[in-house]
Amino acid sequence: MSTARAILAGGLVSFNIWDTVALAYAGKGDPFDADKFEIKPNFEEKVSESRSHLDYGQARASVVLPKPTEITVELSAASVQALAMQFQGLVVNLTQGSGTWAAVDFTVTALDKWLPLPKRNVSDEGFKFTNAGNTVEYDVDDHYEVNWLRGEVRFKSAAVDGPAAAAVLKLTGAYGAVNGKKILGGRVTQVRCQMFFDGKNMVDGSPVEADVWECVLGSNNGFDFLGSDYSAITLSGKIVTPPGKTEGYEIRLPNATT
Repeated sequence: MSTARAILAGGLVSFNIWDTVALAYAGKGDPFDADKFEIKPNFEEKVSESRSHLDYGQARASVVLPKPTEITVELSAASVQALAMQFQGLVVNLTQGSGTWAAVDFTVTALDKWLPLPKRNVSDEGFKFTNAGNTVEYDVDDHYEVNWLRGEVRFKSAAVDGPAAAAVLKLTGAYGAVNGKKILGGRVTQVRCQMFFDGKNMVDGSPVEADVWECVLGSNNGFDFLGSDYSAITLSGKIVTPPGKTEGYEIRLPNATT
């Protein structure tokens, strides 16, 4: 690293998150785009002030005592792992196999209210409701409307010859498979992890690296799904010095000479 006249760094941030079930680090993941990676050392100053009439109020002694180092990261990447940290959540699989309904019972528990169907990702092809005797078919849009993705139906009270509340209908149709992840919010109150920064000084191109051996992060910033600008995921906390280490983090400047 040369002696550049200024620092303007760019880089990526990676995490190695502690698995609270396996009680071990899960392994370093792919790097995230980030808008902030800030390490802030802290201290407390202890001052002994003179009470002598000759130098009253002046310092007889002053000691700077170290305090836990703070770390803040703002992630711009919309990955499942990043969102889970934002919402203090547990990531689980979102799975549903495809299948069909063949005249299965469905109770209209209320009119003009969205009612859940047995499955999500419903196909409009071949979808129908009939009365209990399977002799009258109700019309979509006229008697009811469907949220196909969520798997919800709403029967209209104003519809002519529509089903009444508490009526038991027959449901026929099909639903597709669903694969993905879901975040159970509030299940993980803290994120214990290692963090790694790989970047360079944009002024002269010299590499800059940072390894945080252990830190504990939390999220106390809101996440606005309807914000007018890009939404950042902000995590902050303290750096911890783990067993076997004499410091909580290190900064590396490869090829530095001065």
